[in-house]
Amino acid sequence: MPDLSLDLRHLRYAIAAAQHRSFRRAAVALNISQSTLTRRVQLLEHRIGFRIFDRGPDGVRLTRAGKLFLEEASTGMNQLGHAVQVAASVQNGERGELQVGVLVPLTEGRLHLALKEFHRRHPMIRVRLREGSSEQNLARVTTGELDISFLPGRPRLAEHEAMLLWTEGIFVAMPQDHRLAEREELVWQDLRDETFLVTQRGVGPEIHDYVVRKLSAPGFSPQIDVHDVSRESLLNIVTMGYGITLASASFLGRGAAGITFRPIGGDPEQLPSTAVWSPSNSNPALFHLLCLVKDVAAGRMPQIGGSQVRKVLVLLISFQAFAQSYLGVPVQILDPFV
Repeated sequence: MPDLSLDLRHLRYAIAAAQHRSFRRAAVALNISQSTLTRRVQLLEHRIGFRIFDRGPDGVRLTRAGKLFLEEASTGMNQLGHAVQVAASVQNGERGELQVGVLVPLTEGRLHLALKEFHRRHPMIRVRLREGSSEQNLARVTTGELDISFLPGRPRLAEHEAMLLWTEGIFVAMPQDHRLAEREELVWQDLRDETFLVTQRGVGPEIHDYVVRKLSAPGFSPQIDVHDVSRESLLNIVTMGYGITLASASFLGRGAAGITFRPIGGDPEQLPSTAVWSPSNSNPALFHLLCLVKDVAAGRMPQIGGSQVRKVLVLLISFQAFAQSYLGVPVQILDPFV
């Protein structure tokens, strides 16, 4: 059996000689001495057990076996080079996969913005989202099923990192024809006799505990009905008049039909959002996501894209024309690029 413990440089030199049909010209192209190239090609031939080239006064010519060998070897070298590039891009965080745990739908809010911008900046990183309760997603972080989880409240997990990102106001979601829908603001006492609807999934357990903490009193417990449905289905149950529920500020942008959202006044408490991950996680993509989430949390929002700028300008110009033509009010539109 031939010795196949080959130095890749030997293959590279042989391929160059085949391309230039000359050891001398190949050596010049590779910026090495001709004797070095000749010795390494000879060593390669010795190890594989057959001649790659026929030598002549006018240069070298591939043997039939040599031609087949270099064709196959070139394919292998290209695959190896591709493998190195792919692995390096994964190591640099340019591509790969990221497992992210969430509790609520990502239609609006800062987490929606962060994940959308992350995909724009890193399109070769596949982000896989998993919904679950806080307990489920914390467990998944500890087992390595999730790289990071975004959770409500201030969860703490032994030997894991936790970063408070932002806080959001809490709103009551009720049917549009509810007796409290005409009020601009509510207080907890207004909600004492209401039936609260929560889901077993996602953020449901957190909402359940929050309502109990806010309304429970000696001899009194709030009425809470638990449904095994999605958050969207729960809102549909609210529109049917079965009760009310709570939602964070980022949920308001969903514009659910038949639902009215009202803030709870006189209560400074807001819902914090926290990211939890393992400090021993070596996934480079996680580092990129953490950096972006920190920027969003600090108010360093991604810049508006050109198409968005054009949409804003169209709206401003339309408003200007309306104000001047119908209201008789002169409006000056400032140049947004100044």
